[in-house]
Amino acid sequence: MRSVLALFLACSMLLILAPPLCAEAPPTLVLDPETPGVEIGDKMRFAPGTGDTLASLADRHTAGHLSSSFDETVAKLRPYQPLWAVVEVQNGAPADGRPPDDWVLASDIYGLIALDVVLVRLGAETDQLLAHDIRKPFAPGDYTVTRVVSRPFELRPQERALLLVRMVHGTVEALDLSLERGAYARAKGFASGLSLAGFYAFLLSCLAIFAVFSAMMRAGTGLAYAGLLLLGLVFVAYLDSFLFRWLYPARPDLHLPVGLVLLLGITALGFLAALLSLRLPGSEPAVLWGLGSGALAALAAILAVPFVPPEIMAPLAYVLLAAMLVAQVFAVFQWEGAGDRMRPILRLIPLIALIGLGGVTALALARSQAGGLSIPWTIKGTYATLALGIMAGLSAGLIDMRRAHAAALAREMEAVRKEAGAMRDLLEAERNYARMRDLADSRRMQMASMSHDIRQPLSALRLSIERMAREAPQDTRDHLREAFDYIQTLTGGQLDVARDEVRAEAEDETAPYPLSLVQEAVGQMFRDEARAKGLDLRIVPSTAQVRVPALHLMRILSNLVSNAVKYTRTGRILVGVRRQGDKLALQVLDTGPGMTENDLTRNMKAWQSGTDSQGHGLGLAICHQLAQQNGLVLRARSRVGKGTAFTLDIPPEARS
Repeated sequence: MRSVLALFLACSMLLILAPPLCAEAPPTLVLDPETPGVEIGDKMRFAPGTGDTLASLADRHTAGHLSSSFDETVAKLRPYQPLWAVVEVQNGAPADGRPPDDWVLASDIYGLIALDVVLVRLGAETDQLLAHDIRKPFAPGDYTVTRVVSRPFELRPQERALLLVRMVHGTVEALDLSLERGAYARAKGFASGLSLAGFYAFLLSCLAIFAVFSAMMRAGTGLAYAGLLLLGLVFVAYLDSFLFRWLYPARPDLHLPVGLVLLLGITALGFLAALLSLRLPGSEPAVLWGLGSGALAALAAILAVPFVPPEIMAPLAYVLLAAMLVAQVFAVFQWEGAGDRMRPILRLIPLIALIGLGGVTALALARSQAGGLSIPWTIKGTYATLALGIMAGLSAGLIDMRRAHAAALAREMEAVRKEAGAMRDLLEAERNYARMRDLADSRRMQMASMSHDIRQPLSALRLSIERMAREAPQDTRDHLREAFDYIQTLTGGQLDVARDEVRAEAEDETAPYPLSLVQEAVGQMFRDEARAKGLDLRIVPSTAQVRVPALHLMRILSNLVSNAVKYTRTGRILVGVRRQGDKLALQVLDTGPGMTENDLTRNMKAWQSGTDSQGHGLGLAICHQLAQQNGLVLRARSRVGKGTAFTLDIPPEARS
């Protein structure tokens, strides 16, 4: 009884322990002759590259001692440590005398450093199909466009072979291996080449159009972003190994430094583009200094690439790139030139870029392919979205700015037209007034001359007639005396009236009037024009009384305010009066570009104007001349980049 129980327990233990001790037989991948290509990753068995020979790997695979889990095997590896993958394949075509089928092994693993493919035919010799390594000179035969492919190999119908693949992963640990018919692999490579050619040709044409458009619009910011996007496209080509293939195929040691230089170049140009977009009046100097410092730091890092190890330069390049992206986001949110419609689109562009670049970076750091996501086309899609968004947003923004500028110019021209009309009416009224006054003076002088000339003959005639009428009746003599008295009174009164009118006009010309009347009239003339340019024209009225001819004072003040509105781009214009001792100082202050002392001296002369002026150079000269005629003094002080202040000194004798 005890022996039977012992035997039962032993058998039970064997039944419990038997499954773990029995290795799972590896599957055989049967290749369907009607299928052009098949993924082989799920049929492969894996082992760390710890120095096993091909024979030992084959024996371990046959015995079922290799792992069936790619992720578990990769988790045990250190970065850049090789990994073996083994699969047994069999040509499933019937043995009916048909010729052998040709196959290639293709890989789309992104950032793959090395890929060795060995075919071991059962009962035959080993065949090395591929020995790919990016740390060696470029081998064109290892690629079909950007796909890594092995040499073709043939399998006879029903022939079995062992396929051993040695992989060294780079940025992404992924398994993307397939066996494809030679014709199918070539067609797939051709289609991939067409897709890449279309991608690069389309974006290059868009960049060329955008660069020409920015140059025609004289937009330095647009040209800077065109250069930035072009350098980004070159970096995408670098990731596709095109630079390695075409520029330095025999110098694989240059591949990593070239990538760092491109990355730092993109960073420097990105800082510069942000700086140009924010270089506007009112921008914070600290922000501009920070952007310029970032660009200089990136350029200094480029110069250090040949001398500093990549282990140090790569993290520094990533930090500078992150800072540049933050600067771009800040610049876009600060830029107000695109208008209310385009501003949300421009602000969405850097967010899309950050999400896309952040996702790709996360995948690279996790060394994962994230399911079936194609990292190369994810990078290309992110870049294309960013590039097209920037080009479309900036182009629309430039068009909006030009439209706004044209509208502002039209308003300014209309204001200038109104100003010219007002000045023309003012001058015409002044001329008419002067002409009528001269005519009245002429008529008055004629009447006075006639009256004066008549008085002497009239006196002589009266004496003669009185002598002749001594014998006439008293009534007749009285009538004659009354008639002559009337005529003499009439001529004498005409002279008195002419004298009184001249004195009254002289008194009217110097009669005191409020200075605010001239100020308000000039303010009404130029307020609309100033508002159209976004300027704050402020008139501070004064209660002071002056005796300066109003037309003269209005011409002086209107010329000064007209120049201030014309040459001031941003800020304000202030017209006011200050008391300086016993004098009044009528001032016109602006925040325009300012003038040097030589400019002020030259502009006070007739027919002399600034280099950027379209006028005839008479405005300030007329003001200076009118001031001298009326006993006034016109002074000016100016600082380049700060503004100009004109002061008209009104002495006490020109006031009430």
